[in-house]
Amino acid sequence: MRHVRLLPVAPRPFGDELLTSWQCRVACRYSSTPPQVEVWLGRPPTPMRESFQARDFQPDKDMTWRWARASRLEERDLQRIALCDLQRPEECYVTNPLDRGVCPVCLDEDAERGGDHYCRRNWAHVEAAACEEHGVALQSACQRCFRSGLFQFRSMPDGVRLVCPSCTSVISERRGRQPRQDRLLESMSAITEAIDGKGFQLDTVIAASDFLWAPQPHGLPYITCLGISLPYGRLPPSSTAPAPLSTLPLAWRAVSVEAVAELAGLVDRREIGNVPTFAHKAFRNSRGGEEEPAPKNIVATAQDESDELKLRTDDDYRRLALDLLKSQAWKDMPSNTGRKKDRAIGRLMSRALSGG
Repeated sequence: MRHVRLLPVAPRPFGDELLTSWQCRVACRYSSTPPQVEVWLGRPPTPMRESFQARDFQPDKDMTWRWARASRLEERDLQRIALCDLQRPEECYVTNPLDRGVCPVCLDEDAERGGDHYCRRNWAHVEAAACEEHGVALQSACQRCFRSGLFQFRSMPDGVRLVCPSCTSVISERRGRQPRQDRLLESMSAITEAIDGKGFQLDTVIAASDFLWAPQPHGLPYITCLGISLPYGRLPPSSTAPAPLSTLPLAWRAVSVEAVAELAGLVDRREIGNVPTFAHKAFRNSRGGEEEPAPKNIVATAQDESDELKLRTDDDYRRLALDLLKSQAWKDMPSNTGRKKDRAIGRLMSRALSGG
């Protein structure tokens, strides 16, 4: 018979909680970490850097049994919160906790109910860039010191709280209300349905993400060719993984989600979209087994550009401008000034000039 030590205090896991979130909530009450608790329980520790496969996705049965026994839980109570129980492919989860985000509004509600902060399982989905319940963008950087890093659980008099590892501030949305991310939520919902419904749509989502991030003949992935604001103005990270969305940082996944949904045909954005016409054509050709040459305006030298440039007449440009001003997209344009409106106008102009 196996004997396991018992923990004096161990909170119950929430139904939608990540297994590592629960383990960290237990361990922080003893100023410890999950691997240190496992050594105390008499088994070799599972490093936290291997937490996705060995802990969250398909945890080791001996580890699950020891944690359950020590916390006076049924083993099935922990097995049911493993991600493999959701019947989602492994590549549809963000594997590195540093690349995930948290919803500060959800955390505030946890505190208001008198409970611990905890991390939801759906925050680990590849398409998770905003909170489905509150519509605000997920957060992976401290809003006080603006440093990125894995938030840490810390036991406080009123419960366990997620804090910034640099300035120890509690993660909260009260520092500033965030705008609702309606377009992003629409794309997230469409991708979720495609993944959970499986079938050909899942294959199309994977193909679209691979296409956007695979190296192209002009040297950079197609994600750099889209009419979107790229995070921090930086070049995209190098992503050669079989499932790019599962390995990208949160900010880059957020800008990719809308493009993937549009490219895969999961959302209909004919008036103002992120993906230009040439990228749609290149994706269709790649799905048909044909290679689309890189756009000349990206790979051409200055001399080549002057040779290939074909200007329209003044009357053509005037007609395009008048058509744009009469379009429904122009009527729906935000009335305020700023970068958001400038980007929307730029997308309309690009689409009109490309014949979309």
